[in-house]
Amino acid sequence: MESYREKLKLENSILGVSCFLLAAFCLVGLLAEGNLVELTPMGGDVHWQSRWRGGITGASFALLVMLTVILVRNCSAIRDERKQKKLYVKAHDERTIQVQTSALAAGCRSFLILGLVAALIAGYFHMVVSLTILACVFALSILCVLFKLYYLKKF
Repeated sequence: MESYREKLKLENSILGVSCFLLAAFCLVGLLAEGNLVELTPMGGDVHWQSRWRGGITGASFALLVMLTVILVRNCSAIRDERKQKKLYVKAHDERTIQVQTSALAAGCRSFLILGLVAALIAGYFHMVVSLTILACVFALSILCVLFKLYYLKKF
């Protein structure tokens, strides 16, 4: 259990730094919305730029809230042995791990197939969008192959 406690402490450190950076990013986004900081995306009119800044700020804030909840949960588990054991069992449950692995594999396959379809369809409307989607699909397929080779050697 002590090694899991150390793992939680390391995770908390990473979460703390991430929360700090996201909070700074949210603050910059809010200041940009109030025109106190110059932060404008390339292209589009003023209305689109404002919506984009608001969307990015909102997504950053939502991610900040999720990371903060995880950080609070981990801090609580470090102090309370019972909560720590419960969190350990949840993280190392074989059924949960198998469900996650299967879901990730199915999601990866679906993304590859749907990404190729989207690249074909987007090619009729905008070539840059089509090539960007194709690059994402290619990158994911390369990552899948590399991880497959890694785990074949590991097991």
